[in-house]
Amino acid sequence: MKNPFAYFAFGLALSASGLSASAQMGDLGNSPSTPVQNVFCEKNLKATVTRISKSELPSGYSDLKDVQLNSDFRFPKNDLPFSEALSLNDPVTGQSVAVLDQNFVPGGTKIFSSWGRFGISLSGYWVFITAGGGATAVPFEADILWIPDGDSFLIVKGCNGRFTVTKEIATALRNFPAGKNGYIRFSAEGTGGAVLSEVGKGTVQAWKKVYANWTPASPPKIQSLGY
Repeated sequence: MKNPFAYFAFGLALSASGLSASAQMGDLGNSPSTPVQNVFCEKNLKATVTRISKSELPSGYSDLKDVQLNSDFRFPKNDLPFSEALSLNDPVTGQSVAVLDQNFVPGGTKIFSSWGRFGISLSGYWVFITAGGGATAVPFEADILWIPDGDSFLIVKGCNGRFTVTKEIATALRNFPAGKNGYIRFSAEGTGGAVLSEVGKGTVQAWKKVYANWTPASPPKIQSLGY
């Protein structure tokens, strides 16, 4: 039986990869602690209407496989490539570059992540076995990431499963040792635990392409339409 939470979590992961320009407004700066506005954070969820230009494919990525995200929640794509740098074309938000990854227990808990050039998302669902032998799936969205960076690590705070990429984050991911799996930790919203999760070596290799010669995204055209 197909799990509807899988589609929910995977859809969230896909959506964030193309939302970088609109999800982070203001100067990204050169420090991972630089405050940036995330329009998906609860404190920013106000009644407004804003027009934002669609994102365009960054230069130097025309050689990537083009994936059209044109299947809605009723008929989700089942053949999306994992652990491969992709050009994602979203009919709503525009184009983006990202690598998709998943970590799971067969038939159980699943973690989806999308490592975009300008935005990262991580979500999934926990599966708990009930007393009667059944199973309950509980979706989650990460709000804190721990990313190893040589002899230190980065703590990246986001919300609703979405994180802004900075120069330091891009450099840390690009410099992961090639040829072997990587590791991250994350906390889900409303919990204090830091879950250790493995990232496949194919995704680690793709990071080198996704975050090559990283510079901040070109600011989108933003027009407030009031309320």
